Amino acid sequence: MKAHSHSWWFGKAKETFNTFIRLSKSDKYGMCICVTCGARIMTKESNAGHYMHGLNFVEDNQAPQCRRCNLFLSGNLAQYALYMIDRYGRKRVDELHSEKMKPHKYGIIELREIREKYKQKIKELEVK
Repeated sequence: MKAHSHSWWFGKAKETFNTFIRLSKSDKYGMCICVTCGARIMTKESNAGHYMHGLNFVEDNQAPQCRRCNLFLSGNLAQYALYMIDRYGRKRVDELHSEKMKPHKYGIIELREIREKYKQKIKELEVK
């Protein structure tokens, strides 16, 4: 069996995690709402936008965004901040800012575990 690089595992873990984020916020019709502009979009066409870049695999740091907000408006961060405060409260937003100051370097074993954890969570969503 071929040994994969750290970047390969990071990409696979991130891909699986992002899929979970988008699916966990979608409705039974495969649609979700962009948290920054309110657009109703197909889940498979949405992005898993980050509030705080560099905080990978933190569920309440990511939410569905339309491509316009995530890519062309660089995350539409002013609106994202308002969403975060509304959804999680100022205390949690402040905690995310402090977590950003303590970067975490994931090892391959952790990345494999993260990928498996979110593959399982996706399966659980599909059963519902």
